[in-house]
Parts: sequence; C-alpha cells; structure tokens
Amino acid sequence: MIFQIVKFHQKVVSVTEKLLQLLIIYNAVGALLQTSEVFAQEDKAFGQINKYFRINGEFMGSYELWDFFRPEPAINNNNSYDLWVLRARLGALLTTPYVDGYVQGQYIGLYGLPDNAVAKPGGSLGLGAGYFQLNQSTNISNIYLNQGYLNFKFGSLGLPGASLKAGRFAYMEGMEYSSGVDKFDGLKQRRIAQRLIGGFNAVYIGRSFDGISAIYDKPAFNWTISGVRPTQGILSVEGQKQISDINIFYTALTSKKDVLLPGTEARLFYINYDDKRNTQVVDNRPLAARPRLNNERLNIHTLGTHLLSLHQFESGSLDALLWSVYQFGDWTDQKHEAWAVSAELGYQWIKLPFKPWLRAIYYQSSGDGNPGDNKHQTFFSMVPSGRIFAKFPFYNLMNIQDLFLEIIASPAPKTQVNINLHQLSLTNSHDLIYRGLGASLNSGEFGYSGSPAGGNSDVGQLVDISLMHTFNKHLSLRLYYGHAFGGSVIKNNFQGKKNANSFWADFNLVF
Repeated sequence: MIFQIVKFHQKVVSVTEKLLQLLIIYNAVGALLQTSEVFAQEDKAFGQINKYFRINGEFMGSYELWDFFRPEPAINNNNSYDLWVLRARLGALLTTPYVDGYVQGQYIGLYGLPDNAVAKPGGSLGLGAGYFQLNQSTNISNIYLNQGYLNFKFGSLGLPGASLKAGRFAYMEGMEYSSGVDKFDGLKQRRIAQRLIGGFNAVYIGRSFDGISAIYDKPAFNWTISGVRPTQGILSVEGQKQISDINIFYTALTSKKDVLLPGTEARLFYINYDDKRNTQVVDNRPLAARPRLNNERLNIHTLGTHLLSLHQFESGSLDALLWSVYQFGDWTDQKHEAWAVSAELGYQWIKLPFKPWLRAIYYQSSGDGNPGDNKHQTFFSMVPSGRIFAKFPFYNLMNIQDLFLEIIASPAPKTQVNINLHQLSLTNSHDLIYRGLGASLNSGEFGYSGSPAGGNSDVGQLVDISLMHTFNKHLSLRLYYGHAFGGSVIKNNFQGKKNANSFWADFNLVF
C-alpha cells in the first residue's frame, strides 16, 4: 500500500511541475485583472453594456488524475489514468422592471478519457471511465443551450416579492433565498443545497432544468413552487436534450434567518419524483428481477426539513445544522419507504492564527435488508449535485453512514484549506454500496450503480484535502487530493487493489 501511495504521489509531483507553469500564467492573468482599468471601475460591472443589458461568462479548465480501486480478475480494469476538462459559458442578461431574460450557451470538452476502465466485473473505475461509458469516445465536446428563461416580476402589479421563472434554468433546492451573510449562505451552499435536486456545477458538465418556478419572497419567509424536468448532462455531453420522462414537483416554505429564532432559518419542503424512463432500476434484487421503469415506474414522495443556525461571539462563531427527510411511494412494483438524516456542529476561532474551524458531521441514510419482502427501503437521492457531498465519489448518499470531522483553516486571507476525515459504513449490509450522481440520459443508464456488500458493512476511511485560492473576484484556483482506505465492502468487490487516490486541479475565470 505504501509503495502505491508513493507511486501516486510521484505522479502528482510531475503533474504539479506542469501546474506551476500554468500558475505563472494564472497569476499573470490575475494581476492583469486586478490592474485593468475596466475591472477597476467600481460604478460599472464588467460586461455591463447599459443599465438593462449585461454580458457575463466563465472559462474553466481542470486536470484529473485517478488511481482507483481495481477488480481482479476482470477485463478492462485500467484503474490509473488522467484526463482534461474544458468548459466555457457565455450569457446575456436583460433586466427590466417587469421581466428579466437570460440566455447562456455552454461549451464542454472532455479529453484523454480511458477506453479500458469500465471493468467487467467492477463497472466504471472512476469518473473518467464514467465519462467514456456514456459518451463512447476518448475525446468529445459539445456546444448547447445551458440556460434560457424569462423571469416575470409582479411587484408593479401589486404583488411585491412575487415572480415566475419559465424556461431552462439552474436549480438549487435548498437555496431559495440568500441571507446576505456570507458565512451563513456558504454553509447552505456546502451542506444543504442540491442534496436532492441540483447539479448545475456537479462534476463539470452539470445539468439544468426545464420548467417553471414561482416564488413569493417576503422579509420573513420565502415560498417556492416548481415543476421541472432535468436536462441530460452530468456525465454526458449531450446536455441540450431534456429528460422528458422524469417529472419533478417541488415546494418549500422557508422561515428566514432571525425570524423564528435568532441566527436561525427553518425550511419545510415536499418533492414528488416521477420517473418512467426506458431503463432498468438498480436495487438489491437479482438483476433479472429488477423491472424496467417504462413498465413499472418510480413515483416517490419526499417530506423534509432543515434547521440551520449561526451565532457570533467575541472569540468566534458556533454553527449547527439538522437536515432530515422521509420518503414513501412506489419503487417499481415494490412499496418505497426510506429516510435520511444529517446532524452537524461546528465552531470557528476567529482570533487564533489561521482562524481554525472545526466541524463534526453525522450523516446516515436507510438501506434495504430484504429484497424479497415487496418493500424497498433504500434512500433515493433523485438528481443531486452529488460531488459536493462526496468529493471522491466511490460512494454516494444512499445506504451509507458517514461520520467525519471537517477542519477548515485560512493560512492567508485569500486561501482556504479544507481537510475531511471520514469513517464510512453501510447502514444495511444486505443492500448494495451505491455510486452515481443521478440520471444523465433519457434512456439507457439508470444514473446509479450498485455492488453487493457481501454481508459486510465497513466501507473504509477517506482522507481528503482541498485548497482554494482566490486571486480576485474573477479568478480562482482549486486543488484536491483524496486517499481511500478500502474496508471489507471494498475488498469484496476489488480484489486487485483495495485503496484508491484522486487528485484534481482546476481554475475558474468569470466575468
């Protein structure tokens, strides 16, 4: 194991030498942005053509290095490879007192994908293999409409705070409003938003949603009602197409920060997920016993809530989060009944060097213990932004218990380091260990895969470290490294190599 880690680190070092050359360019670009007369204008945002019309955009580049678990014996079990990703977005925003309009195009390119890393048995050995499996090419790109919507504002009609958005747009369940407090909203974005519906920036391709969203936003509360269908994406570059056989209804009532309790917001929400795609469901039944959704569809109801609290003291800040959901409905020809819960507590010492922030997280979701009892009890993640909650996605939020410590430090004003120490286990050892980020295609792949646990529950430990440096409001850089120590569940499925590494580096330029 030590030799494998050292070997992987040698690869990272060679890659880092290349990244240092890129960093010189990035720093030069950052300096240019900081000193540019255009960006220095405080009274006029870059890209603002006039008071009604603005152009905005984004350019992102990423390099990933994978050293995944390896099944053996198996064919196509290449578990070590690298890949490149490029993404560019260009949008135009029209703002008026009565209606806003926005269009955004996206270019996505995936380069150097492995064509021999979808193992039989074993499945996709890392995200690069998942990209290849859905796109069937080692180098592939596409340009398509990522967003295009109208947002009607009814304040001038006597309904202040009321609006209706229609078209194709980014959707982040859990972020129905922003409090204006950076730390509070940052916790929402990292630990609440998009657990069940989202994915605009998930992985790199992302997904959008077609439909309508009605919002009634007042100083004390926000009420949102939405009916949407996801687009393809996530792992497939065919993001223009809508997944027309998935229908999602969502409504949430959020009591804003400080209204019910000081420093606290509360949300109640309901989701109906209806899926009748031409695909075979993935669960713990034998393969031949799993129905196809165009014959026996999924119709799942989710009731949920969250409480988020942040309190400032002279020495620092205390934060707490409780998130929970209960699911019921039809899982093909079985009754569905499942749950998930997350409890989190943190404290940041703002007067100490590096401003250390320590957080403890407990997350658990239900699993199914009996495939033959006509009841499905595995929690279903729907269409989330899954990599937010599992940066190294050899697992997801289904049938999992994740106990971890999160340590955040700021060694410099514009630099943040995040270290996570995970202990992972299955809730039910008679269920599967699940992977996947939700539906990517209208037919074919289900969007989730699963491997048998073999009666074991120990998934293993994960140590991941990420660093983000913000040069200025336009340019940022991220680095990530994760090492997984496989437990008995992993060893049951990957006899050749029972530990794994993941490294990625990306930059993001926005205007």
